[in-house]
Parts: sequence; structure tokens; C-alpha cells
Amino acid sequence: MTAIDDLGWMNGGSLAETGGPWRIGFKRKMETSDYHPFIEVGKELGIRFQGLFVLAEMDRLNILKNYPTATQAGRNWDNSENISPEQIKIMNFVRDSSAYLEFGLHGIGHEHWENGKRTRAEWYDMENDKPWDESDLHKHVEGYKEILSQYGLDKTNGHSFPESFVPCGWALYWNPEGEYSTTSVLQQYGIKFANTWFEKVEELNPPIKFGGGIDHGVLVLNRYNYGNDWYMVGKPPERPLKEFKTNVIETHWSNWLATDDFLQESLNRKWIDFFKNIQASPTHYYAKNTEQFYSQWLYKKYTKVTRKKSGEIIIDNRKMPDEIYENSLLGLLTLKTKLEKDEHISYAEIDGKQIPSYYEDSGFGFLFIPKLEKKKYSVKIKIGKQIPENIVINNGTSNIYSIEKVNNNLIFELRTYGTQEIEIKTKNFKKISSLNKNIRVVKKRFDTESRSLFVTLTANDFQGETGKIKIYR
Repeated sequence: MTAIDDLGWMNGGSLAETGGPWRIGFKRKMETSDYHPFIEVGKELGIRFQGLFVLAEMDRLNILKNYPTATQAGRNWDNSENISPEQIKIMNFVRDSSAYLEFGLHGIGHEHWENGKRTRAEWYDMENDKPWDESDLHKHVEGYKEILSQYGLDKTNGHSFPESFVPCGWALYWNPEGEYSTTSVLQQYGIKFANTWFEKVEELNPPIKFGGGIDHGVLVLNRYNYGNDWYMVGKPPERPLKEFKTNVIETHWSNWLATDDFLQESLNRKWIDFFKNIQASPTHYYAKNTEQFYSQWLYKKYTKVTRKKSGEIIIDNRKMPDEIYENSLLGLLTLKTKLEKDEHISYAEIDGKQIPSYYEDSGFGFLFIPKLEKKKYSVKIKIGKQIPENIVINNGTSNIYSIEKVNNNLIFELRTYGTQEIEIKTKNFKKISSLNKNIRVVKKRFDTESRSLFVTLTANDFQGETGKIKIYR
């Protein structure tokens, strides 16, 4: 999974020398087109990137003067120079592109200020190795929510608070055994997943050896930089995949931007090739979204998968910790199978039930198995020349949780993001309807030759919607 830090600034140049934020190290005004690369790359690959947003310069009502530790100006905060229609255009574009870009929490101003004096960083005092007052963190979250509301991205309009978080400057107060930590606060607002560079707060004994752990219900994973520092323009990771020691790949906004428009397409292609190289590896899988990635990390850590010569796959999930279920952190398990030319997985079931979702990429077939309980399972697959019927071909970024036949009709449950197309293999089709009013069926077409129903869905909540879709046949 790739985290993209520091989105949301309206200006790219650093103010660090005068006591302000570092921003993105790219000295120019930021605009809507600077968000296009993630969407273009994500669409081609079927990936929803984890974007992490800093929102100070998106404040259109100067509400941040009420949150003095969030900006250098404190109670004298005035964002007039950044207030323009471009802000609205950007936030609307990000909302409408949520199929390929997640809106995650990073911070307000990235640092912490008292009377104009900057301290690193917003969520934990790294310079003095001590936490900020718990009430201050709550205030920063409330300020963040107020700015989101200025763009209609709030509960009133059917939008949830972000589920993902990356602490600014990697400054996380790790304290799972205590009453208060950074994530003990953020969990109250809906944060479930986080990642950071644990070595930056080594004094707090984070689980570096294990690659991640749970702090007050939030799954926090370690991450490293692989040769693309935060200020490097147009710079994908340069180290070879075999040297990657973490599953989260750290990137920053500047890494995705070319110095001029005519160079951007070439840079996008470099990113696409980078991710295709990961997918082509027999030992790696690039997850479609954050929920899927964190689930795969948990299965990799706690679940034993054994492939027998007969083709049967035994999955032993009995060691999955109870707190994973208690905090609703587990989702789909992805199994990757090598395919030769013109081969497909033609049959796939788990404990006698058909596996609901599948897709192919880079010479492999990928099966998405519904959330596992704490027990052993038997998966049986067959390789053939045709993809089975009654299965969702997940070329997009949705999570398909289940599929069932009811009176010859199909009902499948999914979590979907933004507007995107899904493909269902079915022998016939009469009509389709969404059983969740917040998931709209925008378009549909049935291809008789491939026996595929192509459906375009739109989720209202920019953090995603879960519901059922019914296909009448």
C-alpha cells in the first residue's frame, strides 16, 4: 500500500526558515490538476491510494483562529490569500474521485505552535519526547472537522470522518497500555488504520520488530522511505523491491508531480510501471484499498495457508487475536495463483461456498475470500479456460463481501467508493437495483458474448458505502 502525505496545501513552498510549516518543498501555487496523477494511475491499475490531507490552507472561514496551536499565526490566523474558487474545485474533485483516492487524516498545519514558536509535530512533541495535552488533540480534530464541513463533507451530508491516519512528521504517541495515546483520541472519531515510521519515536517502544500493532483499537503499521524524500519532485521509490522491509510504501505529494505538464504523463507511466512490478512478483500483492491491505497484513501475520498437491488449500485462522474482531479490523483475504497463457481460475469455493470475487493481473489470478472466523477452512480451485459464472470481476477498488443466489437472482454485498464500474459474470439479466439508497446504480449494460453485466455504481459517502446489490434474472 502507498501512503501519499501532505495533500491539501494551497502553496507548496517551505516556510520552515521563518518558523512555519515545511509544506511540500515545491515552490508554487497548488491546483486541481495536481491531484490528477493519483486518479489517472489509480484508474489504470484499479488502486485506491491512501491520501493524507493537511487542511489549514483550505480554511475559508478563518475558523482556525479558534485553534491557536494549529498554525503559526495562532489567534491572528488569516487565510484570505488562499480563499478562492480553486479550493472548492479541488475539494469537489477529491470527493468525486474517491474511487481512486482516499481522504485520510494528516493534520491541520502539520506542526504545533505556541505564541508563534514551532515544535515538531502536530500530534506528539518529538523534540521533548512528551505528549501534547489530550485536550489539544481533540481541538485539532474538531478544527479539522469544521474545515471539512465548509465543503459539505460532514455527517449532515452523509459523509463519515476519515478511517486512515498518518501522524505529521511521524510523531505518534504510542501508548497502548496507558489511558491516553494519539490513537486513543482518534479512535473516538472513527480512525481505524494508521501508519508511521516507528523508529522516529523509538523511545516509546513501538512494535518495530513485529511491523505493527494495535493501540486503543487502531491498527498501526511501520513504514519506511525507499529513496524518495518528501521534497523530491517526480520521484518514485528507487530501491529494488527485494530491499523493502515494510509493507507500507511512503510517498509525498511532490514525488508524484512533474515540473511541467508535458512531463506528467511520462512520470505517471513510471509510477504505473513501479506498481506493475510489485504485482508481477510471486511474493507480493498490491492491495486495492486500505481496508484490504490491513486485512492482508493481519492474515499474513496470524494465518497459516498450506497448498496441497491435490490443489486444495488449507487455511488455518485460529490464531487471529480476538481484539481484531472486537475492533472490526478484519476484511477480505486475497489468494494469488499463477496462471499460464489463456488460463483462468474456473472454479473456486471455500467450505463448499463459491468465492464471490476474482480478477486477473500480471499473469496471476486473485481470489478475494470473505472475512474468516477463527477456524480452519478448505479452499478448492480449478484452473481452466473459462471464468465461472455468478462471480464479480473486481477490476476496480471495491470490496466484495458475499454473493448468494435467491430464487435464481443474485445478491451481492460490497463496500464501494466513489463512482466506478464492476463486472458480474451472469448468464442473463433483467434488471438491477441497489438495496442501499446511498449506493446508486448510475449505468448498466449487458454483454451477451462475454455473458457479463457491467454496472456503474456511485457511493454517497466519500469514505465509502456498504450495501447490497440485487440482480434479477
